[in-house]
Amino acid sequence: MELKPGESATIKRVYNNNVLLAGLPDGSEMVLVGKGIGFNHRQGETVDVEAADQRFVPDGSFAASHGAGVLGDAPLEQIEVAREIMAMVQAELRLEPRLSLLVPILDHMGFAVQRAREGIKVDFPLRWEVAQLYPAEGNLGRRVIALIKEQLGVQLQDEEWVAFALHFVNQQWSTSDFSKTVSMTETIAKVFTLLSVRWQSNIDENAHSAARFVTHLRFLFARSAKATTSAVLGVDVFESVRQAYPEAAEAALEVAELIGEALNRHLGADEVSYLALHTSRLYVEMLKTENSP
Repeated sequence: MELKPGESATIKRVYNNNVLLAGLPDGSEMVLVGKGIGFNHRQGETVDVEAADQRFVPDGSFAASHGAGVLGDAPLEQIEVAREIMAMVQAELRLEPRLSLLVPILDHMGFAVQRAREGIKVDFPLRWEVAQLYPAEGNLGRRVIALIKEQLGVQLQDEEWVAFALHFVNQQWSTSDFSKTVSMTETIAKVFTLLSVRWQSNIDENAHSAARFVTHLRFLFARSAKATTSAVLGVDVFESVRQAYPEAAEAALEVAELIGEALNRHLGADEVSYLALHTSRLYVEMLKTENSP
């Protein structure tokens, strides 16, 4: 919500000198973050919203009070780093700054910094899958590790980039359930393994057709999370693929079964047809590679 000129917000709670929770004229709440924004202020006073460096409203995943609580418990220097990370995400992944991303990023950073200081190592089993399936998010995750070292003087475990990358992926399909993002990643990796084994050839996951396939699968999971379906094609694409590339069509059926198990639902005919379009592109690309001199 944008305040109209002349309107003010009322302080509902001061968490510390840098974080407070404000009530807006329409009854909603907003988290205000800024150095000294809460200094010498009390509940019930009015506050200039424009004085905040950053403002957050509830976005469905986190209540404003929850976000303010997490921010209020975090050291100011970590909040500053989290805000820089949000700016990077907005610039490179075109994601809007939201509590549903800020809270888990800040929360994960706090635990990661604590682990690094105590010398505790953890396992990140999806390193390869994340690097292959989400290169943009993975690269940004690595930059986050460098940023934390530069700003906080703490060298995180190198593999921590995996967790940050998955948080970025998680935000893009609008679910607060991180386990679903992990399940999606594991399933997409299984899809490429299935195709490689079936076709007895390694799939180039850096190829354009593979990247488009990953994007399609991610949207398929996102639609499932929102209980929506893909657009209707209006033509029998699957039959066309079956006639031209029967092996690609059969592979699409296996992929549909694998994804259906992960989503706990049966994929419709149009969804299978979309899969067949992508498996046919991958199949043709594989044949061209094998037949090239």
